[in-house]
Amino acid sequence: MRYAIYYCPAAGSSLAEFGRAWLAQAPHAIDLPGIQSGRMQALLANVRRYGWHATIRAPFALDTGVAYEDLRGVVMATAQRFPAVTLPLQLDRLAGFLALRPGSDSAAIDQLAAACLHALEPLRAPLAEAAFCRHVDGFDAVELGLMEQYGYPYVLDRYRFHMSLSAPATEPEEQILRDELTQHASTWSTAWVDALSICQEAVPGADFKQIERIPLRAERAA
Repeated sequence: MRYAIYYCPAAGSSLAEFGRAWLAQAPHAIDLPGIQSGRMQALLANVRRYGWHATIRAPFALDTGVAYEDLRGVVMATAQRFPAVTLPLQLDRLAGFLALRPGSDSAAIDQLAAACLHALEPLRAPLAEAAFCRHVDGFDAVELGLMEQYGYPYVLDRYRFHMSLSAPATEPEEQILRDELTQHASTWSTAWVDALSICQEAVPGADFKQIERIPLRAERAA
């Protein structure tokens, strides 16, 4: 079992509704000219598994003797240290895939992610050597060091707030996706990061499910 700390848009918000429609589970819910249905399902499969979110703390297993209530307590304490943040979003390409990324300074979110990383580190089970070896290909020296220390390479200076929209696509496919997404920009152009969501992968390969949404401080950061 693994847990992750995500930003999941509040139910009923325009960003949540956009994500629900974009990642609709119905096999033929999204049918774009130029991308066959089966291919569209492949582009969305991994995004659907992890859910409509931005990673704050990447998935990890709890160490021996650590209970869910310990995790919950740390997340609640961290959430109370940070105010909610209004974040403009823009369509961007990150590591070969399309995502929504901050359209302005993201320092407040970066600080929140770093705080979660450090606060949760004592609860994390060490990454098994086999799992470590599976993931190190292509890492630079900094990322390798972060992987060794935190079990994940894209933290601290390498952290990038993003909401994934698809797997890597061909150039023609990406243009089709961009055109479609741009038509709906008014629904995804702003994120109100107002809570930390604890999400769970019950067994390896299962979909991540939100099990609790813990509010940040009510006032918004400037």
